[in-house]
Amino acid sequence: MSELIFDNGQFARQQRVLAGELALSELPRVAHEVLSGGVIEYALVGSTDRLQRLCLDLRLTAQFQLKCQRCLAPMPFELDVATRFALFSDEARLEAAEAEDEDLEGLMFEREFALLNLIEDEILLALPFAPTHESCESDVGVAAAADILPQKPNPFAVLADFKAKLKRGDN
Repeated sequence: MSELIFDNGQFARQQRVLAGELALSELPRVAHEVLSGGVIEYALVGSTDRLQRLCLDLRLTAQFQLKCQRCLAPMPFELDVATRFALFSDEARLEAAEAEDEDLEGLMFEREFALLNLIEDEILLALPFAPTHESCESDVGVAAAADILPQKPNPFAVLADFKAKLKRGDN
């Protein structure tokens, strides 16, 4: 686990590569949000961008089971995330760069950078806010039940009919 805490500036400067697998149990915040899942594969590569800024390129892949918010049944979710993080020495430069480029993802240089936290954050950001099947099995059942049940007349139509009968004198 100590290999997941390192100096991120030195990692990027040396263009190091770190790849591996994590069990869902190692990411408690993610485990709390999903029903189940297999291993999370990660790859981190140190590099520089077109502006010669040090960067970390993170790639994550995994398969999860989420709870459909419509029918509450499990549903599969495939995670495939690739993000580039530019590294900055101070907050002012980071904020200025992010204001200039809205697509930029920035991180501060850290001597004790915890990769596990970044992985967990990126997975949580990639999960859908309210996951739903495209078509739930319960929707099919509700639609079929609606076809079988007799249709009740519109109560306003019944009231209008009743008022018309009263005006005509039909009881």
